Amino acid sequence: MNKILVIGKSGQLAHALSEIGKDNNQWTFVGSDELDLSKTESILGKLKNFEFDYLVNCAAYTAVDDAEDNSELAFKINAEALGPISLACCEQDAVLIHISTDYVFGSGHTTPLKPDENKTPEGVYGKTKLQGEETIQSICKKHFIIRTSWLYGATGQNFLNTMLRLSKTKKELSVVFDQVGSPTYVAELAQAIQNIIQSEKEAYGIYHYSNEGVCSWYDFAHAIFQLSQRDVKLNPVLSESFPTKAKRPHYSVLDKQKIKDTFDLAIPHWRDSLIKCLNKKNILNE
Repeated sequence: MNKILVIGKSGQLAHALSEIGKDNNQWTFVGSDELDLSKTESILGKLKNFEFDYLVNCAAYTAVDDAEDNSELAFKINAEALGPISLACCEQDAVLIHISTDYVFGSGHTTPLKPDENKTPEGVYGKTKLQGEETIQSICKKHFIIRTSWLYGATGQNFLNTMLRLSKTKKELSVVFDQVGSPTYVAELAQAIQNIIQSEKEAYGIYHYSNEGVCSWYDFAHAIFQLSQRDVKLNPVLSESFPTKAKRPHYSVLDKQKIKDTFDLAIPHWRDSLIKCLNKKNILNE
């Protein structure tokens, strides 16, 4: 049975993976207290203390706006750390599964983004995540890089939980409608990772995973409030109404055909997955 090491145990994806592996002692989860990715010089040595056949890297510097002011730290965690992580996988002849982002593409796209699409990231977060991908590709042959978008789940800090929290005190909210993408239910991304591991296929490379369908953040918020029966008036606004340090891509719909064909995955529509998540939170029964 494969031994699996997951880095970034405090994040929502690692939490979803831990639910899959809770009855399996082959899964090990480590956090920043045990493996600080900002201290890149110590990563390789610390990873020698673990035995693994697969290493799933869920850790990242994901504060998109803060990254603009903390570019050195973002680079260490999102890019430089992938050097020793990749080397550790090579030393143990292990497979690296790394989570990346739609932000590597930047703006200017109008059709679903394929894994080999031209990449022109505009902010520090996207640039450092792309550098991390390139580092892996240069060192570790046995890798799966999975780009995802708009990740949310029943726990953790994400758009769904932010909207539900705000709905308790706000009767009116403004949400941007000119940023379009596909939400990703974290439990289903975790299951896709499990499927990749169980398949033991050596179809290494870059893949995309998000839920099916397309929506704006406004559409997503509307569905959240409609399904959870929250009485909140929503106003659709342009991104310029919410100036941010880092520019957000206006179109980041990911093309999932490669991962569906390779691993025989059936990916649910984002609204169906949202219903599953709200049921898990017992929101629909309130």
